[in-house]
Amino acid sequence: MLAEISVLAGSWVPVAAEVSGQALEMSDLRVARLSFTDDRYAIVDSKGETVDAGVWEMGALVTPQSLDLMGSVGPYAGRRVLAIIALDGDRLCIAYDLECAARPSGWKHEREQLLLSITYLRSAESAHDPN
Repeated sequence: MLAEISVLAGSWVPVAAEVSGQALEMSDLRVARLSFTDDRYAIVDSKGETVDAGVWEMGALVTPQSLDLMGSVGPYAGRRVLAIIALDGDRLCIAYDLECAARPSGWKHEREQLLLSITYLRSAESAHDPN
């Protein structure tokens, strides 16, 4: 788990997003920053308010790599979001079904699935302040 923490730790800024294959304007995205610390995550909006937070853990699935987010604040409080991730250096892609029905099997949405996919870049200040 320590290696997983070190690669995700820090702040991530969204640069692209889509829902079920349709591009979202970045201004329509509520996420301004995603932060990972030891076992916690937080999503902050453009006003600096935490809109979603909880604990995270890497899942057992390796291809694609799975990530579980257990919400304690925000719209997913009390729920487990089953996501997949792809990490390439300072670029992180996260995808999950907005209805939390099941973990996505891949990066393309399936019929009747509301797949949100967001691409993040590691924030330059992330090396100095992981929050």
